[in-house]
Formats: sequence, structure tokens, C-alpha cells
Amino acid sequence: MYWEPKEETVSREDLRRLQLERLQATLTRVSRNVPHYRKRFAEMGIDPDEFTSLDDVRRLPFTTKKDLRDGYPYGLFAVPLREVVRLHASSGTTGKPTVVGYTRNDVKKWSSLVARVLVAGGAGRDDVVQIALGYGLFTGGIGFHYGAEAIGAAVIPSSSGNTRRQAMIMEDYRTTTLVCTPSYALHLADALEAMGINVNALSLRHGLFGAETWTEAMRAEIESRLKLTATDNYGLSEIMGPGVAGECQMKAGMHVSEDHFLIEIVHPVTGEPL
Repeated sequence: MYWEPKEETVSREDLRRLQLERLQATLTRVSRNVPHYRKRFAEMGIDPDEFTSLDDVRRLPFTTKKDLRDGYPYGLFAVPLREVVRLHASSGTTGKPTVVGYTRNDVKKWSSLVARVLVAGGAGRDDVVQIALGYGLFTGGIGFHYGAEAIGAAVIPSSSGNTRRQAMIMEDYRTTTLVCTPSYALHLADALEAMGINVNALSLRHGLFGAETWTEAMRAEIESRLKLTATDNYGLSEIMGPGVAGECQMKAGMHVSEDHFLIEIVHPVTGEPL
């Protein structure tokens, strides 16, 4: 299932053309508007106008966690603060948090990309989506919230924690789609059993789980105990949040929204593309 069929099924040739256009536009924008990149490009002899192939990506410098922290809080923003309508941030447990700003158009596009993940995972306008991820500065809860609203689903913003109440909501509100971390899904399964709630009588059909690593063994246990189809998804706050990639119900690997994200796999030591 597709939320944006035209964009999600574009030919490889047209996709690569779009990727190059967007790469060129992004490089030009950050070179003009972000002093950090303007300086780095000058030091490395990089001229955005000379990027004529996607293979030229290998010439770009990495943006590191240190770069993000050195630019704290707004130093790497490419638009004036008056155009920013939303701010999110990492936890900052190992130093200054990394701050991410969103324009109104960013929020709209973010919602659409999370909607793609939800629809691929089986959710639709007739679903009741319980989002048991943290809200606030963390991108997970609000990201899925807006994506679920975009597809027309009924959203329960239950946030994280308060597990017995989560279980009660799941039963009473007839939740059909659960969004949380995989480890918390197993914790909820424990709570349902402890409370004597019959999982077979619940309305659960789909589970979208991310924000941490998990195994196929965990997937099998979640599906067996919660009686749903469990799919994986991926995102990171440094470039948006949830919505970068997600599995469909075939569960054979995640689909990247390649019209917005250009993936490069590199050697961890040499930095060379593999």
C-alpha cells in the first residue's frame, strides 16, 4: 500500500534525476545560508555548481555530532529563525543536545513521510492508532502523531510510560495500531497478561516499532503475544525524525523514501563508498 503512489513508485531513472536536482539545490542553499558549510566547501575546493552526478557525493565532507554541537543551538539552520515553527532536540545525555528546526513546509512534508511508513505498515483511515512513544522534544511521538492524522486515523496520544493505563486504553478504546519501541511492546504484553486481559479479544492488527534495535526473535515474540503484524521503521532527529524508512507488511527490509534521502554506504575506516 502507498500513501503517495506517484512519488513512491517513480522509475529509477526519474528518481535519480530528482535526487540530483535536490542535491544540487540543497548544496547551493547551505553554501549560501550556513557559514559552517560555506567555510568547509571553500577549504575543500567544493563548488556546488560543479556537482553534475550523484557520484560526486563522495566529495562532500561528513557532518559530525561535533559539528552539530559546535553549531548549538541555531548555527546550522539554513533559514532565519522567524521561519521556524517547530524545534526538537536530542536528549543531550553525552553533551549539548542537537537541535533541529522545522519550517511549516518541513512539518507538512514530515507528516507525509511518516504517513508513508504507517500506510506501508498496514494502517489507514479506519484505524485507531495508539502512540506510546515519548512526546515533547523527542521526535518520535509527535512525528507519528502528525503522520497518523494525515492518513485520517483516530490518534490516541498516550505517550510513554504508565503501562497499566496503556493496557486499559488499548482494550477500552479498541486500538488497532500500536506505535512504540519493540521492548515496550513486550513490556505491554507482560502487563496485559498480568491484568488478565485476553489479547485475542483486543482489536490489535498492526504494530510499528522503532527507535531501537531489535531482532527477528523479538518480532516473532511480539507478534505471537500481541496478535498483530510487527514492522520496523527508522529515523533520526538530526535529519527529521521518524519517516526516513519503514517496512511494508512483507517484512523483507525497510523502504527508504529515496526522493528525500540519498543513502550512501561507506567503509567505516576509509570513508570510501562501498
